[in-house]
Amino acid sequence: MNILGVIQLGDFFRSMQFVKKVEKKIVEHEKDVDFHEAVALSEIAKYDGDLVKNLADRIKRRYFENTVELCSIYPAKVGLCSADCKFCSQSVHHNCSIVPKALASPDEVTEYLEKVICFPVKRFSLVTSGERLSDSEFEKILDIYSHISRNYNILFCASLGFLTQERAEKLLKAGVVKYHHNLETSSTYFKNICSTHFQEQKIETLNIAKAAGLQVCSGGIISMGEDMIERIQLAFELRELDVDSVPINILNPVKGTPLERAHIITPEELLITLALFRIILPRKVIILAGGKENALGNMEEKAYECGVNGCMVGNYLTTRGMGITEKMEMLHRKGLICSHPSKMEYPEGFSQNHGEITEPEGGSWSKFVC
Repeated sequence: MNILGVIQLGDFFRSMQFVKKVEKKIVEHEKDVDFHEAVALSEIAKYDGDLVKNLADRIKRRYFENTVELCSIYPAKVGLCSADCKFCSQSVHHNCSIVPKALASPDEVTEYLEKVICFPVKRFSLVTSGERLSDSEFEKILDIYSHISRNYNILFCASLGFLTQERAEKLLKAGVVKYHHNLETSSTYFKNICSTHFQEQKIETLNIAKAAGLQVCSGGIISMGEDMIERIQLAFELRELDVDSVPINILNPVKGTPLERAHIITPEELLITLALFRIILPRKVIILAGGKENALGNMEEKAYECGVNGCMVGNYLTTRGMGITEKMEMLHRKGLICSHPSKMEYPEGFSQNHGEITEPEGGSWSKFVC
C-alpha cells in the first residue's frame, strides 16, 4: 500500500472512532450532538458518506425501529399570496401559470379525504396560501375541521399561515392536533429567500401554537442555494424550538419564480443532509416531503436508510407526487411498517369526544400495509 493509502486508512479509522463516539453519546447517554460535532460529521461524509448515513439509520432504528409515518395534504386555497418567497409559484410577485383557487368547500375536502383514508395515512392537513386567512375564511376552515374531525379517524393538522393565540385555541377545539409552519431555511440565509416578512414571525407562530397545546411541525426547503453549514444551522434552530416533526422539502424549480434555474443538489448530498438532520434531531419525526420524486427519482428508497421515518404521500400544493399506491409498494419493498394514529397522540388539553382510532371498515389498511 502506498503512503497515500496509509494516510487514507488512518483517516478512515479516526472517522470511524468519531462516529462511534457520537453514536454512544446519542444512544447510550441520551445527549445531543453539538454544532461542531455535526460539522465534523459533514466533513467525514465528503470522504465516506456511508459512515454518516449508516449512523443515521442506526439512530432512527433505535427510536423508531422500522416504522414510517405517512401524512397527506390538501391545498384548500391556492395562489394570490402577497409574500415574495423566491421558491413559491403562488406568489403574486412572480409570473407563474398557477390558477388561483378560492377556499375549498367542505365537500371538496371530504371527497379528497375519502380517497386518503383508504391508505394507512396517519395525518391529514389543509394548507392555504397567503400569509394569513381572513376572519371569514378562518371561520369556514374551522367549520370544515369540526366536521371532518367528528367523522374521520385520522390525526388532523393545519397549515394556515401566521397565527394568533385565539385562532390557535379555536383550531385545537375544532379537532386540529398539530400546526405546520416552516422556517424554510436557516436564520442567516432567510434574507436571501424572502423580504416581505421575517423569520421571527414564523417562530412567533410556532410558539403560539405550542402555547395553545398544539403539536408543531416545521422544517424547510433544501437546495435553494444554501450550503451544508446553513442546513446544519437550520436543524439546530429547529431543535432549539423543540418541534415535534420536521418536513424536509427539496426545491422543485418552477418556471416564473426567481429560482427557476436553481441547481438541484446531487442525490448523495441530499441523503447526507437527511442523515445529518436525523443525527441532530434523533427523537423527532423526519418527513421526506415535497420535491423528493424530482430530486431523488429511484434513489428515494435510500432515504429510508438515512434516518427518514416520515413520508408525505399524494400530491403537493401545486405539483404532483407519486401515486399513493405506488408509494405504498415502494415502502413495502423496504420492509417498513406504517405507524397508525393512536388516541394517545392527541396533545394535552384536547377535549373533543373522538372515537377510538381504528382501521376503516372492511380492513382496507391491510391491503396496503407497508
